[in-house]
Amino acid sequence: APAPEAAAAGVRCEFEVLGDSYPRRTLRRRLCQTCALMLSGIGILYGIIGCFAVEVGAEFLAAETQASEQGIPCACIDVDMNRFWARLAAAALPTPQNVRDALVSWLAFPRVMFRVLFPPRGNVDVVGSTVLHLASFPLRTWVAFSLAGFGASFVMTSMLSLLSFASEQGAERTGAVSAKESADAQALIMLMVELYLFP
Repeated sequence: APAPEAAAAGVRCEFEVLGDSYPRRTLRRRLCQTCALMLSGIGILYGIIGCFAVEVGAEFLAAETQASEQGIPCACIDVDMNRFWARLAAAALPTPQNVRDALVSWLAFPRVMFRVLFPPRGNVDVVGSTVLHLASFPLRTWVAFSLAGFGASFVMTSMLSLLSFASEQGAERTGAVSAKESADAQALIMLMVELYLFP
């Protein structure tokens, strides 16, 4: 029988690295995206939920599996980090098209709410399903979601307050707003931004 060293010396292996379309990120882009995630509250939200070992995101895979079993075409609504901020910026910029879309969304809000509260026969009862899902959450999930929501809301509110304060200070220096009305002007700016971004 041949010696193990001789047998090992006769073994050859070949491999080929194939190209793929997986999005790559440079270190600079990764740092910028991480800072943006934290300042927007999204990173805080998922970070706190992750600390409680609560699994999130599996609903997309479950929806795709069920859609495939039922033969229903399922469009992926998630995007990679390289395109996420570009899409968010394109949707948040106050262009005429975005302002029009926000206005149309608010005009359609009563009709959409009516359909949610009183769904047609054969449609999913969103309110009832939400209540059943919330009732099925364990205490750990409730604590994780509550703390995560509070933390993300605090960060986002602070960022909006900072932006509205800067805008109010600019308006006050130009004389458009008096010092006595600064608080009301800041609250009005925050409200207008929220009304625009909410839809």
